[in-house]
Amino acid sequence: MKPEDLNILLSINEAIATTRDTMVLFRIIFSKLSAIFPFHLAGFELLNKDRTHLEIYLKGVASIPKDNSNKKKRTHTDEEEYYLDIDGALDIHKKVLIEKAPIKISTTDSQISRLTITDLKNENNYPNFKILNDLFEKNKIAEVIHCPLQTGGKIIGFLILAFEKENQINSEEMAFLQQIANQVAILISVTIAYSEIYQRECIKDVQLELTNSLVTIKDRDQLFRKFVQEIDKLMSIKYLGINVKNLVSNESITVCFTKGQNGKFKTFPLSRNMDIPFLTLKSHIRTDSENNYYEFEDDNFSLLCQQSSHFRFLKEKFNISSILFINYNQSEDEEINIILSRDIVEELDYITKLRNNGVFVELEVDFFIKLLPQISMILKNFFAYEEINHLKKQIEQEKNYLLDEINLENNFQEIVGNSFEIHSVLNKVKQVAPLDVTVLIQGETGTGKELIARALHDLSGRKDRTLVKVNCTALPAQLIESELFGHEKGSFTGAIERRIGKFELANGGTIFLDEIGELPLELQAKLLRVLQELEFERIGGKQTIKTDVRVISATNRNLEKEVEKGNFRADLFFRLNVFPIEVPPLRKRIEDIPLFVKFFLEKYSKKNGKQVKFVKKADLDALMQYDWPGNIRELEHIIERAVIISKSQNLELPNVMTNKTVSANSSIAPFKKLQELEREHIISALKAANGKVTGENGAASLLGINGKTLGSKMRKLGIKKEIVIT
Repeated sequence: MKPEDLNILLSINEAIATTRDTMVLFRIIFSKLSAIFPFHLAGFELLNKDRTHLEIYLKGVASIPKDNSNKKKRTHTDEEEYYLDIDGALDIHKKVLIEKAPIKISTTDSQISRLTITDLKNENNYPNFKILNDLFEKNKIAEVIHCPLQTGGKIIGFLILAFEKENQINSEEMAFLQQIANQVAILISVTIAYSEIYQRECIKDVQLELTNSLVTIKDRDQLFRKFVQEIDKLMSIKYLGINVKNLVSNESITVCFTKGQNGKFKTFPLSRNMDIPFLTLKSHIRTDSENNYYEFEDDNFSLLCQQSSHFRFLKEKFNISSILFINYNQSEDEEINIILSRDIVEELDYITKLRNNGVFVELEVDFFIKLLPQISMILKNFFAYEEINHLKKQIEQEKNYLLDEINLENNFQEIVGNSFEIHSVLNKVKQVAPLDVTVLIQGETGTGKELIARALHDLSGRKDRTLVKVNCTALPAQLIESELFGHEKGSFTGAIERRIGKFELANGGTIFLDEIGELPLELQAKLLRVLQELEFERIGGKQTIKTDVRVISATNRNLEKEVEKGNFRADLFFRLNVFPIEVPPLRKRIEDIPLFVKFFLEKYSKKNGKQVKFVKKADLDALMQYDWPGNIRELEHIIERAVIISKSQNLELPNVMTNKTVSANSSIAPFKKLQELEREHIISALKAANGKVTGENGAASLLGINGKTLGSKMRKLGIKKEIVIT
């Protein structure tokens, strides 16, 4: 090696020894080389780890002035810098890798140039190589030298020198160029290693910043919106779609954002006919490949648009021409799918646009993939918090509901009675309680239908869970749906937060729908779906919620007649009426009245701090002779008022029985039966009509009824015309 050559090597080594930025390193090397070799373009082709990918950096240097008088005054002014990111390697690169020696390529020598030019012009396989070839033609390049960058017995890339004329370097200079390349290769390796370390540090910084910015967010919409904003800071994007599986609730969540002209992101609504075909996207990722991403460009993206209305809309509405799909699948249950589209920056120069036309370079993809474990952890923690918060609210609501139930004034705490009628009802309760079937409890108001529902729940396998009661007449019609199925925040005016409905609250337990006959027709269809499919949706929600609940309903109406009138759905009636239980009115279980009186007397004496213990027989007889249209509830209120006004241990009942029955101290005259009174009235009419049943001035006309009806009643009551005539 000549002394001047050694000095040049030392000069290059000294100039770049402290450089850690790759692009700055390239500029320094080219400025030193331009003092030795008369090249027009110089650059590096760096291979990736798999040796299937090239990153080409070219530096333009002014050519030698054509004025011969100024030959010794060569100036080298910086022109354009070019960067290309290319998939694949050409035959010429493969040849250099095998021979490990510099190779000259003449653009006029067809035998040599076909190694590159043929491939360069194949736009289908190497579209960016075609651009590189156009660049050589534009600068009138006649000869290109590929010099391997070799360190540690491994080629990491190529040093490129492009000349306007051929044979500008002889064999001796070629050997010297290889020595320079070997020296530069060492420095590039060190710089690349430093860059990788720096990149890892940057990733850690970004991960920390991303964690700090997202970890405190407790709202789902705000979390995803902040996420897309942070990603946009790292790499300018125009569209982001994320699909993640919520491991806690096994819920699949899909959110999409598009960037507006003001640079702000808006949620891209997903309709049912515009779902993102993630299965189609994942089918392009080979299972045997280490790469978990795929970039859809040109024909691939056009084909994707044909398959998906979602991407077709993005192409037509937002001018998106390519996407990057990344699939992060750490386990079978944990999966994140990310879709990105670059934001095109129009003001960049021609070559730089090549890496900003919606295409992600390998370094950016690798950078984002390394962020995915951190993103997965953030989402996993958020969903865990969301589930804990949901369970906490559910427990609080169950607690509040149970407290409300305790505070409510129940008619009685246990079933009272020893009559045949009530024993018949209890036998039915014992039969059906262990079975998970729907029960319809029918009976008049105040007969204790809720108490039967509680007995059914307490004797079932769901007794350890909540019995949730819903009174279908207690709320306005427009609020019953929210009460039953819940609503999402903002689903209607006044919905300031998410509300869990009674069906969701009763999951695993029992729901008691009291006064089911009052349910509006439009809600009857939704209730039928819950009974059949065991699933529903909150108002304003898109998520289908499964529920495991037993339904017990009650009504004081005759639902069969309501079905005939069109006020109640027949299919819902049949679904509710799987096992009907009829609760008898109090007038049909008169023998139970003394037991009720004793029970309520003890209850309200204790409640009011009194010692009322005795009831006169006459008062008790009066209570047993009353018809009790209000049933047990009416009897309870009578006893409560009597206890309040009583001043001794004897129950003072007569004052509260006004308009209910006669005083216990007066004698009660026997009543005639209704049939006897009706028979006497008809006979009187027949006498007045001289036995004439129909026609003008006949008994039917006097009574104001149809003649056939009167004849039927006469036959039923055993009235004959002979009796009247006699």
